[in-house]
Amino acid sequence: MTEVAGTRALSISLRPFEIEDADDVMVWKGDPRVAEFSRWDAYTSCDEAVAFIRDFAISHEWCRAICVAGRPVGCICITIGEGADRCCGRLKYEVAHGYWGKGVASSAVRLAVPAVFREFPGLERIQAMVILENRGSIRVLEKCGFLREGILKRYVVVKGRVWDLAMFSILSEEIQPCMANLTSTFRI
Repeated sequence: MTEVAGTRALSISLRPFEIEDADDVMVWKGDPRVAEFSRWDAYTSCDEAVAFIRDFAISHEWCRAICVAGRPVGCICITIGEGADRCCGRLKYEVAHGYWGKGVASSAVRLAVPAVFREFPGLERIQAMVILENRGSIRVLEKCGFLREGILKRYVVVKGRVWDLAMFSILSEEIQPCMANLTSTFRI
């Protein structure tokens, strides 16, 4: 870690989850601000974090811990479609509130997208659907080169409310060279 003009440069990386990450997972999964636009409710026990890691993250085809200086501060997953949809991946990510607005999610997306396109050669597109009121997540996708394809009106019920979603996508040939790095540094 280095100091530059009052900021700290930290390294961000992606890695598979381990059961030992449960306490770190609780930091964001237990925060109602992080859960606000998600289908899951904020966790109330470390057992829920262990179950998330064991039953979802470890067995998922492409789910990684977003790490800052080696410590998990979020999660990024890309689910590959099946059958006729196998050319499409669906992106989801979440980051601890303390790292919002600091480039962590954008860096994670820039690391994940090219890696998934390399690992799954038949993949043509990665898409993300975001609740319109989730402006921070929309900004992440825009910064990473995703294009807004349209609005899905009254598409999903989350926490008892019907929401409109924005559909974003990026195609394999739209990946920029700057997204091809496997490590990233950002300043806070």
